[in-house]
Amino acid sequence: MKNPLFYIPAILFTFFYGVLALSGVGPISPVVVVWLVLWFISGFILNKGYFWGSLPGALPAIHLIYMGTRETGQIIKETPIGVVILIYYVICGYWVYRKKQR
Repeated sequence: MKNPLFYIPAILFTFFYGVLALSGVGPISPVVVVWLVLWFISGFILNKGYFWGSLPGALPAIHLIYMGTRETGQIIKETPIGVVILIYYVICGYWVYRKKQR
């Protein structure tokens, strides 16, 4: 792992959902596993120096934004979290692109 910065969302959400799963709060949605896999893949691709590696990381963020527009009975709206993660991956992709240009 050259730059652990690219794995921040994957690590944070893995920890969060791991704590929820172990505490017995309830079942974790299979979509969350897909999100985590996409975030780890995105971090790996960004570490290889490909700016388009931010796209797999942006997909779960777009899904979070979409889910925030639906009435799913959630206590916390997902839209702000999705926007922050989307901006994070756009910045990471831009940073890798600029670093590759030098």
